[in-house]
Amino acid sequence: MKRLSLRRSILLPVFTLMLPLLNAQASSGVIHFQGAIVEEGCHLSPQEQSVKFSCSQNGQPVVQTVSYNKLNNFVPHSNAVETTQIRYLDAQHKLAIVEVTYR
Repeated sequence: MKRLSLRRSILLPVFTLMLPLLNAQASSGVIHFQGAIVEEGCHLSPQEQSVKFSCSQNGQPVVQTVSYNKLNNFVPHSNAVETTQIRYLDAQHKLAIVEVTYR
């Protein structure tokens, strides 16, 4: 009986110390990337009542100005891989977050 109690008192701290190590190893790995980034993302410049989009389309610059009230689900150009969403932080629509999603 004493032998079993001694094992428990030794093994419990050992397992307690090993548990974080097991979790850390489970999150390791190797990621392989194939492909290329062919165009950089759009640059956004906030204006007083609008946002200026400076994008690249087939190597050519495309500049568009869009009012804030038209930003929900706006697509900057015809074959764009990004969309926008605007979320207001206050009832007066003075503070907002513009979210740009690239697919």
